[in-house]
Amino acid sequence: MTCKTRQGTIIQKQIASSSKLPKPVVFIDVPPPNLQGRIESRRKLLDSTKQTSQDATGYERYFEDHHMKTRTSNNTLAGVDILNKAECRSILTKVPVKHKTEIESLTELYKCQFLQWYIELKSGFNLLFYGYGSKKKLLEEFSQAYLRDRPLLVINGFLSKLKIKEVFLQVINGVDMGVKPRSRETLEELTELIREYFADPDRKVQNLYIMIHNIDGQGLRTLQIQNCLSILASSPNIYFIASTDHINATLLFDQDRATKFNWIWHDITTFNYYEVEQAPK
Repeated sequence: MTCKTRQGTIIQKQIASSSKLPKPVVFIDVPPPNLQGRIESRRKLLDSTKQTSQDATGYERYFEDHHMKTRTSNNTLAGVDILNKAECRSILTKVPVKHKTEIESLTELYKCQFLQWYIELKSGFNLLFYGYGSKKKLLEEFSQAYLRDRPLLVINGFLSKLKIKEVFLQVINGVDMGVKPRSRETLEELTELIREYFADPDRKVQNLYIMIHNIDGQGLRTLQIQNCLSILASSPNIYFIASTDHINATLLFDQDRATKFNWIWHDITTFNYYEVEQAPK
């Protein structure tokens, strides 16, 4: 057996036989690919890319990457059709309510606490409700279930144009206190009239419930209004039921006002939409 090697070919073997020799196998010599040339071209490409990255760094690289002209659209907000209130409400009513079953179960759990809230009111405390979601509907259901025996004053504190002085005048005229307040009287004087009436043992109206939706509203945040409300809250036979949504609502009540309000805080996270509170005023 003889072996002969050549570059790029396979070894050719000749096997001797005693009787007959096979025909020799012919192998085609295929030249190897030019790997060295490919490696050199690849190295040059990497070197040029690396050199470009090193030359343009920092702010120069930023402007080099953004040298193309920016294209803007001709569409503007002026060309968009604005929905009216009815169309907007119609579209919103078609949006499916997420977690409807869970929200209803949570609401029923709060309704089981109505009796507890009523007992707390009658024990001389005022109620302040907080938590995510609109609490207006739930508090109205509470008032219809347990506060129907006495006059109920509802104040929508989320209204930006709310005038608390006009509200106090309506209380004085609605309860028929026997006095005719003058329009020039200050808010403090009107507050004192209401407080004196419900402190009188010979009064006709025994109790007054005041429900304030968003006592932290924009129209009720002044120091004067909060002081007058705290005076009424500390008065006998006047009961406050209020809600709050602002995260910094506690800053409205310093030590003196917090003592007068005598709050019991309740978390009633309802996850309901703020439909009325965020409606256009």
